[in-house]
Amino acid sequence: MCAALAAAGADAAVTLCVSDRPAAPLTFPDHEGQAQYLVRSAVRAAGAEPQFVVLPWRRCIESVKAGQVDGVLGVQAFQAYRDFVRFPLKNGVPDRALSLGVDTWVVVTTADSGVSWDGKALLGANSPVSYPAGVNVVRQALDALAIRNADSAKMALQLMHMLKAERYQAVVIRESDARGFLAQDEFKSLRILAPSFLVSDAYLVFSNEYAQSNPAVVQATWEAIRRIRATREWMELAPSLAK
Repeated sequence: MCAALAAAGADAAVTLCVSDRPAAPLTFPDHEGQAQYLVRSAVRAAGAEPQFVVLPWRRCIESVKAGQVDGVLGVQAFQAYRDFVRFPLKNGVPDRALSLGVDTWVVVTTADSGVSWDGKALLGANSPVSYPAGVNVVRQALDALAIRNADSAKMALQLMHMLKAERYQAVVIRESDARGFLAQDEFKSLRILAPSFLVSDAYLVFSNEYAQSNPAVVQATWEAIRRIRATREWMELAPSLAK
């Protein structure tokens, strides 16, 4: 690390928000996932010290917008947030090489819902398709397909209960959540439609205020994420952080 960067970042705390909803394999509210490990290591490599706070997702977004936290882990919807946070960009779009990993979303239905998904069109849904509250990347994908949608529940488990009670014909939730639920007897009557509905890169983003005040730390953190993800040590460690 160069002396100037060390001086700029040394002993400086970087407050970073993590959702209170599990987002396997990236973040968890009660233990360290892949993204938390990557960010902790990368921020320290940049000469600063990360401090994670756990909040509801919408409060994470509101807090970074207001400058109350310095950044947020796992942000995906570039178009929704680009005006008030800094993404690592290349040619005007988020640089996938600097992401924390991918988040995979799937459609879950009842066996007799009549809903089908071929990767291009979601057919047969006569009621809105629901998804966890505040997940803009899923809302944008559904809007792009002109599919009525609603974010009527905070947690994926609530959506599964609503689906089983036939309040919805289909919901979109994280694949890791869906597979965990379908392994339980209670939800064995439900099914995951293939292929995946959405595979989205997730990023560490910084508030505009923090990025303007600490550009060297921000850039060094993103570059460290790239370096760490390319190491053999990371390849071996990542599976153990996925649950």
